[in-house]
Amino acid sequence: PAPAPAPVPVPTPLAAAPMPTPMETSSPAAAAPAPPKRKSNTAKPGDGTPLERCARILEALMKRKDDWFNEPVDTVLIPDYLDTVKSPMDYGTIMTKLKSGAYMAAPPFAADVHLVLSNAVAYSPEPDNECNIAAKKHLIAFEEGYFKEGLATDGGAALAAAKAGAKRNSTSRKRARD
Repeated sequence: PAPAPAPVPVPTPLAAAPMPTPMETSSPAAAAPAPPKRKSNTAKPGDGTPLERCARILEALMKRKDDWFNEPVDTVLIPDYLDTVKSPMDYGTIMTKLKSGAYMAAPPFAADVHLVLSNAVAYSPEPDNECNIAAKKHLIAFEEGYFKEGLATDGGAALAAAKAGAKRNSTSRKRARD
């Protein structure tokens, strides 16, 4: 007859730990480690790639109450628009271009935002026109966002110019009312 196989050793704990008392299990030190804090969905200025920062700026502009510029101008309702504006642009088109990867850097994005707003002022040049006023406010909001996101390369000169232009515009509106 064949000899019986040797028994397989069963691992034993190195040292048997004493069972914790109920008081020990309720202490914070004995509790399971807390899960890591979730990151906020709100990005801080300067976070992300330049084009992600551009998207944040554009989203903020599109959420404004004076949302004149989110869609293309309806040239059926405003047939003379293309007589004045030769290169139409709107925020919705810019967003589509951002999402499709049409922009390779922030400056072409900024140029399109500027085009939207300069088109608005060109078509509605009167200082007291609602669209003109909205365009000037959007320009300030854009330049503030562009600067805060660390995308401006002019040290804030464009922001200062936008604010000065809006101030001149409000002064001329005030004189026209007097």
